[in-house]
Amino acid sequence: MTRLSNMQRRYPALALLASGLALALLSFWALEMTRRSSDGMSADKARTEPDYYVENFSYIKVAASGTAEYVIKGARLVHHPIDDSSTIEQPFVKSYSAQRAPMTLRARRAKVNADHSELHLYEQVRMDRPEARGTDNLSVESEYMLVLPDADQVKSDQRVVIKLADSTLIGTGMLVDNARHQMTLQSRVTANYPHPLRR
Repeated sequence: MTRLSNMQRRYPALALLASGLALALLSFWALEMTRRSSDGMSADKARTEPDYYVENFSYIKVAASGTAEYVIKGARLVHHPIDDSSTIEQPFVKSYSAQRAPMTLRARRAKVNADHSELHLYEQVRMDRPEARGTDNLSVESEYMLVLPDADQVKSDQRVVIKLADSTLIGTGMLVDNARHQMTLQSRVTANYPHPLRR
């Protein structure tokens, strides 16, 4: 009888100890979940920040034949790990081809996608092709151009001003296909050609 009464007296203490232990385990679990969540958020936040930059850089794409296809230079390149893209300040691009004179592009800033298949040029964009092999000097100006190196194309969906020798073309939307030696203006095209006798 004494042993039973002793157990009855200890039961509330054991129940209190068990509930305290459960509460401690629950608190530890909640703290661990919070820590893991904050670590994940910190990692995500860290990935949105640039992970490296290069100043006064030069990147050369070399063909299988060993000749340079194009060169990209800039004052500063910043890499963004969240999408593996890069931004460039003061970009300068020079492309080479056996079929045409070298072309240069420059702008105030640029963005390159992860696989380098797209180069977006922004602000005061200018493309130049010097006079060579019977072709006149060509310059194109716009606030935006998209360069597709693998397709050897340059596009724009904005206003462009093209100067070819003494002639000027203005239009909205452009496609330059270097492989086919074609340039297309898509809309709102105006042209200024000098009179042949006044040249």
